[in-house]
Parts: sequence; structure tokens; C-alpha cells
Amino acid sequence: MRSYWDEDLAILSAENVSFSIETAGLGSRFAALALDTFYQVLVYLLLALAALGFENYVFSFSEMPRWLASSVLALYFLVTFALFFGYYFVFEWLWDGQTPGKRYFGLRVMLANGLPLNVTASLARNAVRIVDFLPLCYGFGSVVSISNRLNQRMGDLVAGTIVVRESKEQKQRKPLTINEAVEAFLSAATTVPGQKTDSTPWQEDEELRAEMTPAVDADALALSRKLSREDYELARDFVARRESLPAAARERLGKSLALRLSGKLGEGMAEDFETRLVEIVAMLGKVYA
Repeated sequence: MRSYWDEDLAILSAENVSFSIETAGLGSRFAALALDTFYQVLVYLLLALAALGFENYVFSFSEMPRWLASSVLALYFLVTFALFFGYYFVFEWLWDGQTPGKRYFGLRVMLANGLPLNVTASLARNAVRIVDFLPLCYGFGSVVSISNRLNQRMGDLVAGTIVVRESKEQKQRKPLTINEAVEAFLSAATTVPGQKTDSTPWQEDEELRAEMTPAVDADALALSRKLSREDYELARDFVARRESLPAAARERLGKSLALRLSGKLGEGMAEDFETRLVEIVAMLGKVYA
């Protein structure tokens, strides 16, 4: 159930597609914080019991040399700090913006522009956590959170992050690996040979094509008779996004598209397949753009 403080953040993607994200309110965030704190205290108590057992049954701390006692004390403070502050950073880093408490209540930290949380942002938001905690029980963070529309505490404002609420479908969805994403893309891009669709009217009516594109050169028109608008859009999207793809995915996806288009054109796949795809996009853009 949404709380009074929940808000929808509208984000416009690079493809001019608008989507909304439901930001988490104070109630759900404090519930997740309470559960995380319970886990932290539980681990702390288990470590304290282990230390007590070590002192009673193995070696007394009072009998240690001064340098060793100082080292143990320093280690104690280091472990305590890591447990209560490093806990959030490590889990958000390893679990893609979630801690055990956030995962249980369906919350996730992400960048304010809709992209996944990165290491730098996670480190920044958790470094400011001690400021949000002041003077007690995240008093300063609560005041800052209710004073802005996206319920961002000081750490979120510094790191440029938001805490969002995931739907049941989003929680059940398993993130795809690069290879799985490429397979899904190629599978969706595959069409049945000879099948006519509403998205390729240019191939169904040659007279209409010539009438609507009187200024297009003959080579571009000839190419468009063999390649559909869908082929053009697939190649165009690859050319536009190739620099942001991992090397393995870029090569695999590029070769698959080049093989698909060269088969329709009745030619062998060029050795420099990316250059050929750029040429095809440039020519088809005169017809389909």
C-alpha cells in the first residue's frame, strides 16, 4: 500500500519514452531500516558472545600485552564501524541497490535519472549517513526527506539517488545477463520470411513508394525493396548504441545483424561488418527516416 509521502517520478529516456517510478515514503523506509538494524544488532551480539567465550575459555584479554590489547580494541572499533556503516554500502553494491531490509519491503536504491546504483553513488550516500543520523535516530535525515518531493535524505541529495518501491512483477523479474539480453533481442527481431506486417507497407506497394519518395536516389530505393523498416530500425539502433555495449555483446550482436541483412541482400557478410551496417543505415535513412 502506498503511503501519503509516496510520489511518482516521471523520467524521459534517451528514446523519448516516458516512464514513472514510485518513490518510497518515510514509513516503508523506516520499516526497512528497522529490519536492517535488527540484523546488525543480531550480528553484533553474536560477535560479542563469541568474544566473551574466547576470553573466558581461551585467553583473557586482561592478560594480553598492551600492544596486543590495543590492537584488539582497534579491531573492535573497526568491526563495529564496518557493521553499522559498511553494511549498507556492501549490500547495496552487491545486491544492486538493496539491503536485506529493503529487499523484504520491496525497496531499491537507484540513481535519480532511473539508472542502476553504481559504486560511487552508494559510497557517497552511505558516507553521509552519519550526518542523516544526527542528532538521534535519523532526525536530520527525516527533516530533509519530508522537505523535498522525492523523499531524499541528505545522503541521497549528495549522491543523486532515490529510493523506489518495486512492483511484484519487478521483484519477480530476473535480471538478464549480456548474452541473455542479446539472445532476447535477436529472438524478438526475427521475422518469418515472406510474412507481411503492418510495419512494412513500403514493400507492399511499389507505386506508393515511388510517389511518396520522389527525391530519394535509386540505390536507396533499391535497397529498401530488400530490407524492411524493421531491418533499418534494428541496424540504426545498433549503430547508435554500439559504443555503450560491452565488447563481446557488440561483436556478437553486430555480426548477427550483419548476417541477417546480408542474407536478405544476397551478399556475403562484409569483413568490416560495422562499416557495412553504417552504410546501410545511411542509405535506408533516406527512405525510412
